Parts: sequence; C-alpha cells; structure tokens
Amino acid sequence: MLGKIKDIVPQPLKEIVKFYYERPICNYFGTKYKKKALLSYIKYPFKQVCFSHTNYFEARAWANVLHEMGYQVDIISHYFKGKMLKLEKYDIISGFGEVFKRCFEKPLNKHPLTVSYQTGMHPCYNNYMTLKRIQDACKKKGVWLVDSSRHVEKHLSQTMLVDAIVVIGNDFAVESYKRYFNGRIYSLPTPFFKTQDALQIINERTKDSKKAFLWFGSTGLVHKGLDLCLEYFSQNLEYTLHICGSSLEKEKEFCKVYENELKSPNIIVHGFVDIRSKKFCDILKSCSFVIFPSCSEGGAPAVITAIGNGGLIPIITKQTAVDTGWQVWIEDFTYEAIEKAIKESQNLSFGEIKKLQLQILDFVTLHHGIDRYYSKLKEVFADILKSHI
Repeated sequence: MLGKIKDIVPQPLKEIVKFYYERPICNYFGTKYKKKALLSYIKYPFKQVCFSHTNYFEARAWANVLHEMGYQVDIISHYFKGKMLKLEKYDIISGFGEVFKRCFEKPLNKHPLTVSYQTGMHPCYNNYMTLKRIQDACKKKGVWLVDSSRHVEKHLSQTMLVDAIVVIGNDFAVESYKRYFNGRIYSLPTPFFKTQDALQIINERTKDSKKAFLWFGSTGLVHKGLDLCLEYFSQNLEYTLHICGSSLEKEKEFCKVYENELKSPNIIVHGFVDIRSKKFCDILKSCSFVIFPSCSEGGAPAVITAIGNGGLIPIITKQTAVDTGWQVWIEDFTYEAIEKAIKESQNLSFGEIKKLQLQILDFVTLHHGIDRYYSKLKEVFADILKSHI
C-alpha cells in the first residue's frame, strides 16, 4: 500500500518531504553574523553526546571554529542532496559530501570558499589498497569478503576542485592527496577521548602483559588487518589477542570464513566495549601492545585511543598515517611481516616496555589531545581565510 502511495506522489512533493526530514540545522549558534558558513558532516553530535567515535568531537569542533571566526553556521549531513538549499548564500562550504558535487555541477552566481575535510587517505589510494587486501584474503580463503573492505564512494570534486583540503593524519596521508591536488593541503592530528587513568594502568600492568596484544577497530575487518592477526595468533598460542569492536557482529561472512581462528583459545573477542568502562580499563591493563595492520587510515583514532588511555605500544603499518613517537612497524600485509613485528616487540625487556609506554603516552597526550586538535584547526582556518582574502 505504501509503495503504491509513493508511486502516485508527484516528484516535487517527494523532494519537499525529503527536504523536511533531512533539513539543515540552521544558524545553530543563533547569531546575527552577516557571513554564513555551511558545515557538511554529521548532524547527530549536535543532538546528543557520545564517545563511540571521535567524529562527534570533530564535527562540533568545526562548527565552533567557524562560529568563533564570525560565521553564522548551518549544518547538514554529508549525504544531504536537497536541491532546495541555495549554496550562493554561503561564504564558506566546509566538510565533505554531496554538497561539494553540487558546488561544481553548475556555475553559481557567487562561488563560496570550499574547504574539504578528509578523514582518511585519498579515495583512489584507499580503494586500491582495500581491494588489494580483499584479493589477498580471497587467495587464502577462496571467498570475496567485500563487506570487510572499506571502499569509499566520493565525488572527486571534493579532492580536486576545492580551494583547500584539510586531512586528518600525518604526512603520509597528505602525500596521498598531492598527486591529485596542487592547492593548499593541511593536516590535523588525530584526536582522542581521555577516559582512563593511563599512568595508573601502566603502573599496575604486570609482566604477563608482554605477550598480550589488543586489536581495536571498527568496520572493514580485512581492510584493518584483523584477518592477518587471526592467522598469526591462531598459530602462536603463547600469545594472547584481545579483539574490541562491534564489527564482528556486523560482518557475519568474515566470522564464518575465520570461524576456526576465532575459536582459538588465545583469541578473546569482546565485541563493542565502552571506552569509559572498567572492562576497557581491564583490557588495557592486560595488554602491552596495540596491533593494527590496516591498509589505509586517517590517523587511526582507535590506535591513538588505546595509547592515550593505556599507554600501549603500537605495532602498526605506515598506512595508518599516525605519529606516536615510537612504534614497531609492520612492513607488509603478510604473515611474515606480522611475525617479524611481534618478534621485535618481544625483544624488548619489560623494563624497556614500561619506559616506552610512558614515553609514547606523553607524546600522544601532547600531540593528540582534543585541545591540540582544536587549536590546530583554528590555525588552519585562519591561514585558509588569510590566503583567500
């Protein structure tokens, strides 16, 4: 019945109804500034408080900085396509999403300053790497685990035609954009939520933790290298792997293919864990290392969260695009590369591990705190505006 009703409703009316439900948050701060900015990102951080992902903080930070710069701020979701929204009224359009496609589809009477926010590697690089990893897993298991990739569907105008690009991550992430964009590219440090007493966790950590590792991530389990971790740890029972994240509940095909590995007695699946909880504290305390062989990231917030809250030593790929002060590099996406990195970690004495944990914690606290992200974002916007006067 509902389908039949939809069929007879005129398209213009459908557009009006859709616009109503997806409508922008207008003038969020209730100001009377003459200049106007549009933030295209996510809307839910402006309706509720959540610690499940740092993008809640990032979205609010972008809005607040635009507000402090003297702009009246409107907010839309990145998938918003409402053609009823007049882009000419804005002085700045920032963030990412469908709105950037509209900016360059047709000439505008007044073209706003466009600032793209990219929270990962360039889509071309990311998509090549994620499909390559899916292919690698298929060669071993005979199954295409496409749902465990992180294929990005983005209109390339937001990485090629905009006035400036802001990338989260280090120089490795920035370089992935330079091949396709000759304008100004800025980088921001990965922020994290401080929810645990990391110093106390480090002090209470015992020697048993030297052989325990944490994989902490979200969707795209092959993309983020969990398959490699399962392959290694299921064959090396002297080590323990803790897995945190809700993705295993969502990627059922992955779980089916890696069913035997997941049943290994030294692999503990925790599912989603609240980073404010005692359970997360206990997991951090039981491990000395966080391992994350991802093929493409924008600063790997999960890794930074594990370090900032527990002082874990990172065992990571360069493709995580994160600076931690000290790390064990995973040099390739192979069993042998994982084995080499694990052995390197085990060559450290427990005294050296404790010292490094304190050193890395200090580095991440200084360079990746939410205050650092916010101040750096203000610097970036000040420079962008200065360059486009």
